[in-house]
Amino acid sequence: MSNIFVTPQWFYGYDVALELIFAIVTLLVSYFAWKIFKITGERNIRLFSLAFLFVSLSYIVQSILNFVIMDRLDDGISTFINLQSVYLLNLFGIYIHSILFLIGMLLLAYVALKIYSFKTFALLFILIFTSLYFTTYKTLMLYILSTVLLGFIVYYYLNNYWENRKPTTLLVLISMISLFVAYLFFIRAMDENMPYYIIGHLLELTAYLLVFVTLWIILRLGKQKQKKWQKNAIG
Repeated sequence: MSNIFVTPQWFYGYDVALELIFAIVTLLVSYFAWKIFKITGERNIRLFSLAFLFVSLSYIVQSILNFVIMDRLDDGISTFINLQSVYLLNLFGIYIHSILFLIGMLLLAYVALKIYSFKTFALLFILIFTSLYFTTYKTLMLYILSTVLLGFIVYYYLNNYWENRKPTTLLVLISMISLFVAYLFFIRAMDENMPYYIIGHLLELTAYLLVFVTLWIILRLGKQKQKKWQKNAIG
């Protein structure tokens, strides 16, 4: 099976299920963050919500297309036309997933850089997607670009935790570190080091669940007197 990621054969199907779980959890993160934005009116929280919406959409597209690819390969038809259609679907999936996911990461990095300029965002957008378009190794480039952006994001949340030592800021920091390490592992997995691929997925799941739990806690405690805490938790 040709997949968006370098997937071990025994993991086929499980990765599609994980992608669907990622899509659901990140969509809930986006929804919870939007509810907090409605309470606080903070711009960074709105961007946080939009970022995870794009991440969720990337996983929805990825899981659907990978399911279609897996279904076609399971048909046992090895004609040139069938293999070509699988290749085109996989290539389409790489592009769409990468674009949506990187937009999400770019929005989070945009918050971290604290440069609220559409021109700056547009410039970063062009540089990132030009790099993705012109490289032959698109999956590897996705991992590298994501890792670079996540490096800025981790640095931002590390400073945020240092200034606002709250349980929620710590949880978000741990989640971003987990996601950063996950993509380092995905880069290592490109050499067919499959344990890194599996660990990377588990770290991804951990990261998204931690963000989900953080926002759930904030909403549970979401009274007007906690507006400042909510703001400090996610930027």
